[in-house]
Amino acid sequence: MARLIPNENTWVGFLTTLADLTLVPAEDEIAAGVNLTPYLISLNAASQGNTVPTPAFDTLFETNISGTNQASFTADFYRDSVDDDAWDTLPRGTDGFFVISRFGGTGTDGIPETGDVVETWPVVVTSRTMQNMSNNTVMTFSVTCSVPQEPNENATVLAP
Repeated sequence: MARLIPNENTWVGFLTTLADLTLVPAEDEIAAGVNLTPYLISLNAASQGNTVPTPAFDTLFETNISGTNQASFTADFYRDSVDDDAWDTLPRGTDGFFVISRFGGTGTDGIPETGDVVETWPVVVTSRTMQNMSNNTVMTFSVTCSVPQEPNENATVLAP
């Protein structure tokens, strides 16, 4: 097993439409999306499960069972004075789908193609906020999104 960093190994894009209701993107849908990888600084796409306590009087040990699940999505991006694609793509209220290929795709520049495994995160942008500006630093912004549908964290890209 080899350890790796996300730099030059990860591809992230944003799609405004997705035909498959199970959140499995097709290669042509990914190609039509916006490649946000060059602007991406950090990404936190996380799902979390809850537990429900099930205590009983016959024991001091408090058992629990699986409860509901939820997800959150935040990311940080660079601004760009020429091609401000990330800022322009993600205004507050935008709904769409982040496609994440954590190990890169087999296509040119790591874009996912047919047979590659990706994560598909349905989102609604709830905030797009500029980060503090200070001398001698790069301009950046943060995006926070709601996740209105269960993400598909193991989708195999479909043929076009």
